[in-house]
Amino acid sequence: MPGPVQLADLIRDGKLVTGLCIDCFRERDIDAATIPLPGDTPVPEIGKRMRCMSCGGRRIDTRPELYPGGILAHRARRS
Repeated sequence: MPGPVQLADLIRDGKLVTGLCIDCFRERDIDAATIPLPGDTPVPEIGKRMRCMSCGGRRIDTRPELYPGGILAHRARRS
């Protein structure tokens, strides 16, 4: 059984990492290739090394790209 998606998987597929601050609910997409962590880092572990740019919170939930093209593209399609 395969394990969690790793950073290298997202980089290979050209996908984003979606981060959600649990404290202020700010959502952001991050280009996986710009994250300075080893490729074998599981995506859920990435958030443990992040800080929210809005509130400074350190409880960040990270997941593989939730919407094709990221959250901003998703919102643009909805409006």
